Amino acid sequence: MITHEQHKLRSSELIPAHFKEPTVVIINCWYIFTNLAGNCFFAALPGYYCFVCCCLKQFFLHFVQKSKVLIARQDYQRILEIYKEINETMIMTDNFICLPIFISVVSILANLFWYGYSFAFPRNADSVTGIFFVVGFLQYFLLLLITLTPAAAANQAAAITREVVLSLPGWIPEQYSIIEVHVRRKFMHKTALTLWKIYRIDNYLLISAIGSLISYGILFGTLGSVQNINNES
Repeated sequence: MITHEQHKLRSSELIPAHFKEPTVVIINCWYIFTNLAGNCFFAALPGYYCFVCCCLKQFFLHFVQKSKVLIARQDYQRILEIYKEINETMIMTDNFICLPIFISVVSILANLFWYGYSFAFPRNADSVTGIFFVVGFLQYFLLLLITLTPAAAANQAAAITREVVLSLPGWIPEQYSIIEVHVRRKFMHKTALTLWKIYRIDNYLLISAIGSLISYGILFGTLGSVQNINNES
């Protein structure tokens, strides 16, 4: 962290003794302020994405409730119209933000790895430094949860909604053939929020990402230990 810089300031002969402690306090405050400002800016996109995903989830769940009333009325056309609008909204959202979210998730994972590795294998054993790395790790882990968990929930709600639409011909047997044609022609494609059209976001992706971080951390830690042993010998 900045303990090395603090030691240099306190041991410097160029700074008067009565100015050393105030200088250290000012530098610490500036360091904390710049980190908070940077973190707030970095958290803006995950926060926005979380809000969008929560809205999409509510749209889908409300559609499921609304569809029960429309099925009772046998108003399949209205059901398909509403589903088409929500589906197009989700596709448009994913097309617009899938690349920025992919970059954001990669950056979050990189920071998680750095904070976790630095805490597990510190160069300087210092309590302040340890707290800094723990807080940083928890902060980026929270950002990862804010980014992936709402998107996974929205995708799950979208899957439930799709099942309602696919089962629609069975609920209205009088119009079975007509509804079947509409559904197969327009609504067979699965829509989901993704990371740059590569990964479909779900809870398994979150678990896989955490597992990969742990695996790479153990790998780099082992390589570092072997290198230190070789250097000592």
